[in-house]
Amino acid sequence: MNWFGLCRLPGVETQNLQRDDGSLQALQQAFDQFNRLSAQLNASVDQINQNVDRIEPAAGSGEDVNPRLLDAIPGGVVVLDRHGQVAEANASARELLGSSLEQQAWRDIVQRVFLPELDQGELKTADGRQFSISTRPLGYAPGQVLLLSDVTQTRELQRTAQQNLHLVTMGKMMASLAHQIRTPLASSMLYLSQCVDGKLDHATSQAFCEKALARNRHIEKLINDMLVFAHGGQFVTTRFAVNELINELNEQLMPQLQQRGAVLNLEGEDCALELQGNKDALLGALANLCMNALQACAQDPRIDISIATTLHGLLSISIRDNGCGMDRETRAHIFDPFFSTKADGTGLGLAVVKAVIESHQGRIAVYSRPGRGCRFRIFLPCRQAMKTQVSNS
Repeated sequence: MNWFGLCRLPGVETQNLQRDDGSLQALQQAFDQFNRLSAQLNASVDQINQNVDRIEPAAGSGEDVNPRLLDAIPGGVVVLDRHGQVAEANASARELLGSSLEQQAWRDIVQRVFLPELDQGELKTADGRQFSISTRPLGYAPGQVLLLSDVTQTRELQRTAQQNLHLVTMGKMMASLAHQIRTPLASSMLYLSQCVDGKLDHATSQAFCEKALARNRHIEKLINDMLVFAHGGQFVTTRFAVNELINELNEQLMPQLQQRGAVLNLEGEDCALELQGNKDALLGALANLCMNALQACAQDPRIDISIATTLHGLLSISIRDNGCGMDRETRAHIFDPFFSTKADGTGLGLAVVKAVIESHQGRIAVYSRPGRGCRFRIFLPCRQAMKTQVSNS
């Protein structure tokens, strides 16, 4: 994790730095606990895999899986036959899914026990527990072995660690934000003081007022971006279609595209899949990437946006431009708060984009070379694709 430097401002006492150290220690303890639980979970999975390898009955014996061996496995184990129906289940699986599982279709069990919405691709129950599912072929016969692992505590620790990390980041960002605001604020006050003196002619006074207004707008954008980042990914979510998002993006960009004579090429905009999230936040993130693409193109700007689904059930949104591109060092810091290659840039735009994408359990990647343009690729959980994947497990 790359941390930007903490600016020492007048009035900041040593006690504040000690509180930062305390926050970092608390964050380190949370990460250590999370790593210990992850190691325990990995050890359990390895043990389960070893036990499953021993499940194969003697050739030609026709015996079923040893139920005592299944019950000893620390996790829910369900054996499906070639038709997707339950052939065997251990005690942990019966406790979670119900006592009478044999000959029931796995698809029906999922619909009965778990909520229809997935959380980061994992199943959730009505009481808030979260489970991951691992699958493995039987090997000695057609069918599958399903392992249901309770990851509720692990995910809670992960969310707590992320929140603590975000709070520490916010604390360190405040010093940089104060420095970022001070410069345009001083310029605005200087221009306005000249206008108040009344010694300027009308044209000069109007020009100074416009410059002061531009500095104030710059400060407003800094504050707005900071507020979005400060949300920590907490947005009101709704269900909406992907094609609605892309159509609104096209309408929002049209004036800037016409002004620059730019070409916007859309592929897959008729996608009928749905997302669960905040449409306005995602729209702002995509518009931010497209506006950056426009600014990076010196002449004959072109933006290609393609929509597709991956083999893992994720929605992929690719935004490519024919601009100047960027080198490796710039790519390494492009999502860092207050990092900007523009003279008038706030350095928060792409940090906000990354925060919005991650708040939707997604991720963003950038591919670029100097003089070869730039490509941002966003991956988001897609409702229908993920539901199909779980139902066919």
